[in-house]
Amino acid sequence: FYKMKTVYPFLFFSFCFTLLNCQPKEQELKITEYINPFIGTANHGHCFPGAIVPFGGIQLSPDNPRSGWDWCSGYHYTDSIISSFSLTHLSGTGIGDLQDIRFLPVISRPDTSISPAEYIQSGYARFSHNNEHAEPGYYSVVFDNGIKTELSVTQRCGILYYQYPDHTAHALTIDLSTARNWDNTIETSIRKINNRTLEGYRKSRGWASDQRVYFVIEFSQDCQVLAGKDNLTPLENGQRFTGTGCYLWIDFGDKTNKILAKVSISSANTEGALANLEKEISHWSFDKVKKDAKHNWKRELQKIKAESDNEDNLTNFYTALYHAYTAPYTFSDVNGNYKGPDGEIHSVRNHIQYTVFSLWDTYRASHPLFTITQRKRAGDMINSMLKHYDAYGLLPVWELAGNETNCMIGNHAVPVITEAWLKGIRNFDGEKAYEAMKKTVLNNRAGMGAFRTYNYIPYELENESVSKTLEYAYDDWCVAQMAKALGYEKDYLYFLKSSQNYANLFDPSTGFMRGKSASGKWKTPFSPLYSKHRDDEYTEGNAWQYSWLVQQDIEGLIALHGGKEAFSNKLDSLFTLQARLEGEEASPDISGFIGQYAHGNEPSHHIAYLYNYVGQPHKTQFYVNKILTELYKNTPEGLCGNEDCGQMSAWYVFSAMGFYPVNPAEAKYQLGAPLFKKISIKTGPEKKFVITANKDSDKHIYVKEVYLNGEKLNRTWITHDEIMKGGELQFIMSDSI
Repeated sequence: FYKMKTVYPFLFFSFCFTLLNCQPKEQELKITEYINPFIGTANHGHCFPGAIVPFGGIQLSPDNPRSGWDWCSGYHYTDSIISSFSLTHLSGTGIGDLQDIRFLPVISRPDTSISPAEYIQSGYARFSHNNEHAEPGYYSVVFDNGIKTELSVTQRCGILYYQYPDHTAHALTIDLSTARNWDNTIETSIRKINNRTLEGYRKSRGWASDQRVYFVIEFSQDCQVLAGKDNLTPLENGQRFTGTGCYLWIDFGDKTNKILAKVSISSANTEGALANLEKEISHWSFDKVKKDAKHNWKRELQKIKAESDNEDNLTNFYTALYHAYTAPYTFSDVNGNYKGPDGEIHSVRNHIQYTVFSLWDTYRASHPLFTITQRKRAGDMINSMLKHYDAYGLLPVWELAGNETNCMIGNHAVPVITEAWLKGIRNFDGEKAYEAMKKTVLNNRAGMGAFRTYNYIPYELENESVSKTLEYAYDDWCVAQMAKALGYEKDYLYFLKSSQNYANLFDPSTGFMRGKSASGKWKTPFSPLYSKHRDDEYTEGNAWQYSWLVQQDIEGLIALHGGKEAFSNKLDSLFTLQARLEGEEASPDISGFIGQYAHGNEPSHHIAYLYNYVGQPHKTQFYVNKILTELYKNTPEGLCGNEDCGQMSAWYVFSAMGFYPVNPAEAKYQLGAPLFKKISIKTGPEKKFVITANKDSDKHIYVKEVYLNGEKLNRTWITHDEIMKGGELQFIMSDSI
């Protein structure tokens, strides 16, 4: 009896200890359950639902047959036909490309009366969203014809699992020829190494003018391979077919209806693709790849832990974090090789080479987010930009698959580098980075020569003249800060002065940034509502949206308006005017309207926080909450504009946490109002920055007081250092001003 009395308490406390230890593990596991990869796959989000790992180099995802603007990612939720599962995809871009090496399981044999292209098209399969599932690192679908496909990935490899109905052909088509009309095939090659292994490449020209995808495919089953462009003929072991296009039909016979395919890609050579496969998937366990992919996501996502009773808010938040960690993509293979913008093969040893730098978008919030949660990767991304500079002579504008597309405007590798340096990320050569920054902004490309000559860009000399002037002025401010940090005083003064060039296009009679001629005359007629897609003075916007883009000198912009009251009144008008555009060819990117504020496109993203600068933070809190709750939804239509490689989502992540980098390179964050009752950010091995708020009601959107580490904060911003040191930021919230 005495022994029993001592055992029971021991068992009780052991049970409690086990229960307490299980709770956080269960919470960590649930983080991945909050991801909804279908958010942004409808409307104009341009997202794809397929299998990826954080910043991975392969994106295994389904494609639909259509190739319109809303199919830039290859997939749109409104479609009901899958034409392939391809290896590469763009996340949320406004231009399409990639979708290379297209796999499609089929249950029919080739029809010799039609072309291989027509035969492959005949295999396009219908499906229902009821039979489709996606989660971090995994995607599956069952076609109406009974074929089930499952996809998962590692950093550079993918694995596909096909289950065929009984009493049908168990076959697979591979299309090396097309990528849904986004690009032109230059050359393809396929070689059958043995009865289970293929290798080859696809070279194409599209948005990426010189794209190369080398691949290796291994099957779990011996197979017969037919290949060709105009007709399909047997491919024997060791035989290669090369041409301007190629289609394959692969027959697995009837020994089993369950087939696995392992694939890997490299931009350098097939040797790199094979090395990837040998290192990352040396086994045949689909479940292991799936489990590891999910673990990779859990490890990255749990760096920020949100607590709320609102499941939709948690799903929106973690899906936003998921999308923010999708790009840039890993580009170097495990041998360290990749294709550079000069067409040559380059190597890296001490960092991963990344690709897909949508910098006009992502400098605003995505890269600032990386400086908090992905500091090593942030430095590697800058090293990737410097490798681009080595080969190309300038920093990237919009880099894609080892190509400079020169898409969009500005020199926004510059703020990314400056921000990282000033925030203490130093795993790159600062002197070399400054050399690259200076050479890039002093180049004559895209109106920069006129910018130096006139101290603005005359509208008759360069398209998008107002937007480019404002973007270049901001970049020059960032160069000035880097020059100051490195001790180049003369350069600091020069670039600080040129960062004021924005003021030369401010028209006090209208209160807008306007097009001006070389002779100093304003362009007429003028309407601040007018927009013509990339064919007037504004880039994907109008004067209402672009006239606020002076992140480096908001006090100066306020002064141009005549003071805080006039500036505040103008902001009020922005948010309350009718949501309409003038002009027959307005950009479809301008979306997500609240008045003339357009959240669906990036130039607007900092504007709601400008009320902080005029002593009206309650209006920042109101509009930020309105954007968070009305323009982000847990549905396929849940994004109001292109996701743009993480920027739309990074805005949500920051704003839901309660702060935002209005000027990313300033190393400060303007305060809004948190969406959650508690957020914990891991800022070091033993450090956390915890944000709390008394969110007892969704109506608690106004901030009464803020305390940083127990001391009342009498300012509307916090610094990067204050976050990274760890501590607590407490918001006292209310439902009224």
